[in-house]
Amino acid sequence: MRSEERAGILALILLLTWGTVITLPLHEFTDLLAGFVSKGVMRISEATPTAVVTILQLISFTVVEIILLLLSKTRFALYIPTVATVITTIHFVVNIAIWRYFDSTKGIALGITLALLAVLHVTKAEKILIWLCDFYIYSLSIFLATGLIFIPLANRFPKLAPILYIKNYQSYDLGASFSGFLTLPAIVWGAFFMVLLSLPVIYYTFSRRKA
Repeated sequence: MRSEERAGILALILLLTWGTVITLPLHEFTDLLAGFVSKGVMRISEATPTAVVTILQLISFTVVEIILLLLSKTRFALYIPTVATVITTIHFVVNIAIWRYFDSTKGIALGITLALLAVLHVTKAEKILIWLCDFYIYSLSIFLATGLIFIPLANRFPKLAPILYIKNYQSYDLGASFSGFLTLPAIVWGAFFMVLLSLPVIYYTFSRRKA
């Protein structure tokens, strides 16, 4: 299967499952990255406007996604989901030690994911690992789409909120920073940024590993 066909299938699956417990390991991964960028920017200047922090988050996510897409052309594609899950789990454990709080749902989800990845590596199930690699890569785009489009959409039209379950487990409302800028609602700015950021991702999606 060509990489662009695989990307389309995975994007659809992620859109349908993003607000469910199935994607909790991916939520932990994207939240870790978003939090890292936010803390990094705030350390430079605590007076940094929220909109600037959000824009840097958007740029950082896109850059990381492009880097991962380039790495996925190599043998390292097989290890991207494992590295991402291990780093996320370490962060999860450190937070338990700091805050003295254990979220059993997240802990079980991460534990199952680590066990599954271990089995896949032992059995050398490379095709499945490549698919999982793409799940982690494209989770960054789904994170952005949810924060830029679906959460602002639910905020603007409260009656849609119950059916927009995709926003569940999403900690960051990325569109709120731009609400009212030039008198335009957050959903308009969110759609604009999402289209703009999707172009380089789409470009680098082509001509990658088949699976």
